[in-house]
Amino acid sequence: MADGIIKPFVNENYWQYGVTKWLEWDMKKDGYRILISGPSGSGKTTLAQGVLSKISRHLSGCEIFLLDYKNVDFAYLEGAKRYFKHDGCLEGFTQFYDIFEERLKQNATYNWLILYIDEYPSWLLSFPAKEQKEIMSKMARLLNLSRAKQIHIIVSAQKPLAEFFSVGSRESFSFKVLLQSPSKETINMLMPNYKDEIVTCPTGVGYYTVNDASLTKIRVPFPHNVKAMHDDLWSAVNR
Repeated sequence: MADGIIKPFVNENYWQYGVTKWLEWDMKKDGYRILISGPSGSGKTTLAQGVLSKISRHLSGCEIFLLDYKNVDFAYLEGAKRYFKHDGCLEGFTQFYDIFEERLKQNATYNWLILYIDEYPSWLLSFPAKEQKEIMSKMARLLNLSRAKQIHIIVSAQKPLAEFFSVGSRESFSFKVLLQSPSKETINMLMPNYKDEIVTCPTGVGYYTVNDASLTKIRVPFPHNVKAMHDDLWSAVNR
């Protein structure tokens, strides 16, 4: 059902009592800004694939631009129209940014676009300093101005340091997820108000805030049908 409602993860506190209580996102509302963080093996990719495949299924006509600099976890998308790997990620980012700039010029209703950048810092650091600044400037403009233009932005990063974003733009991520055992540095960056409540979690378990409020402990269930998840994501990346 293409109603725009997706269920990305469950409430861990309920899960511990045998109750599956899904949290819901309405992807037909203003553009979401989602930052997923955690160490390697924490479940970031499982969450990202789940979120993107559910968006594909429930957000009619959406198109996903997927930037996979390392070309590892999303390699099954090879050949899809909007899958970009390695050095090709800049081309994908530029295409997406140019579409965004065109949308800014007029008030209209569009099909939803989603930009997903996997391991954003690794990609950014592959460029010389001048190009890094240009990308960060464009990212800041996207985060600040695309919300009402039917655009969702999702970024994955082990450590989303402030130096990887133009001044203040990291705070534009209203949805933040920390998985497994983030460092104290990462907790202080993303969820400083809850640094005394956050503890090390198993893989796939972590914390979630919206607009830096209401800390929720969450669990990312492993998908029952991985092929179906891959097929859904392929559909939106190749649309």
